[in-house]
Amino acid sequence: MQLRSSSLLFIRVAAFVAASLNLTACTTLLDSASSDQPAAPVAAATPPPPILAPYVETLAKMAPGDAARQQDELESRLSAAQATGSSSDTLRYALAVGAAGYPSSNPVEAKRLITELLASPNTLEPLEVSFATAYLREFDARVALYAELARQREESEQKLRLLDATADRQADALAAENRQLKRALAEAERKLEAVAEMERSLLEQAGETPAEPPQRP
Repeated sequence: MQLRSSSLLFIRVAAFVAASLNLTACTTLLDSASSDQPAAPVAAATPPPPILAPYVETLAKMAPGDAARQQDELESRLSAAQATGSSSDTLRYALAVGAAGYPSSNPVEAKRLITELLASPNTLEPLEVSFATAYLREFDARVALYAELARQREESEQKLRLLDATADRQADALAAENRQLKRALAEAERKLEAVAEMERSLLEQAGETPAEPPQRP
């Protein structure tokens, strides 16, 4: 998953809040009767309501770009969640844990924290619940994506191991065939040497045969 910058994070949060509150951005259209009349500026996006401001702040601090800032925010959120145990502090810690953009991001743990928070009695307002649910879906999607990537990686590693094993077996077969050929060649050379030795022996025997004695008159 691509990392989100702070600006994209604010845009997404603002869009979510606008959808939750059923707000509509206002725009001004050009007057068709007067083509030279300049268009009115588009109204600014509605900022997040105050109840969501702490969560937006946490997400902004966890945005990519400053590892020290991210680590400080993560430790701060953990300390607050452990100290108060409140629903809001738990949610802020879950958002920090699962925020994309730093090496130790853990969407699995973030998903678990939010799932348990929403499944148990809590003090979250309806808008906070909607906000938490939206991020729960995101963390769930990331967990599924990481699981699929892990599965593909394992399949690739298995194929590589199979190829290596096949190559090793082929190398062993070639080595065995090479040894067999060497043995056959050595046996053929031994037989040729034996034949040559027999030929030398016959020639020596023929040269040593005594001549027939002369006949008497």
